[in-house]
Amino acid sequence: MPIRLLSCLLIFAAIPSGQKSASPGIQSEGSDPAALIRRASANEVAALRSPEHFRYREMLQWKWGTETRDVMETPQGRADRIVQFNHEPLSPDQALKQQRRLQKLLRDNDAVRHEIEDQNVEVKRRISMMQAFPLAFVFTPEGKEDGLLKFSFHPNGSFSPKDRQTQVYRGMQGTVWVEPNQKRLVRIDGTLTKNVSFGWGIFGKLYKGGTYRIEQTQVESGQWRITTLDLDLKIRVLFNTSRLLRNEHNTGFHPTPPGTTYQDAVKILLGSPARPDR
Repeated sequence: MPIRLLSCLLIFAAIPSGQKSASPGIQSEGSDPAALIRRASANEVAALRSPEHFRYREMLQWKWGTETRDVMETPQGRADRIVQFNHEPLSPDQALKQQRRLQKLLRDNDAVRHEIEDQNVEVKRRISMMQAFPLAFVFTPEGKEDGLLKFSFHPNGSFSPKDRQTQVYRGMQGTVWVEPNQKRLVRIDGTLTKNVSFGWGIFGKLYKGGTYRIEQTQVESGQWRITTLDLDLKIRVLFNTSRLLRNEHNTGFHPTPPGTTYQDAVKILLGSPARPDR
């Protein structure tokens, strides 16, 4: 199963444009958990569809090691460069490979198009997942924790998945925390409590017991970004069964300078392969 499919199953970042959110100050939000989740999700989709762009450090821990990337976002898309492996500077061969990859993006329009198309497809997947999120679960208030509203959730028996992606909701339950003033989804902890099959079980399966954790942080006034994503999933793709471990931490967010294009970002990354952590 492609990594991007798994990430879209677990990252909640958007809400359907056709679904109306509650108006500010509506009193029913306080007594209707689903209304509050819809409102918070509406704020997430607004940010996703009109994002602010940042440069930051992304650390990805896989079973085979840890990659640290210098990431720069632009209106056209995201550019990145691996700058460390297992917390050490790249070897000369590894650094050369990164340099050649970025240089190709400067001269090969097809490579850029494919890169950005993949990013756009991922955003659409996230939107599709969040379109179903408020409908797929029953939310129960669990009080406050560190100033956040806490809700447990479990599958809504009347929810009917419309596509392969949203079938995963049939096996999920967990907890979601909401920032009450700005109404943003701050954290989601979830567990797969039963096996979930894709393509009648032929294409693949996610096995019960898998866990995920997503945290979002306000990196600037009114600007929230995912800073932690932890996955521990046992999956089967066709006839191959494996365990997916992914630990992602994003730090050091700074706004991308206005007017920076994708090509500008690639050039900047080429000129600063060892940008320090901040």
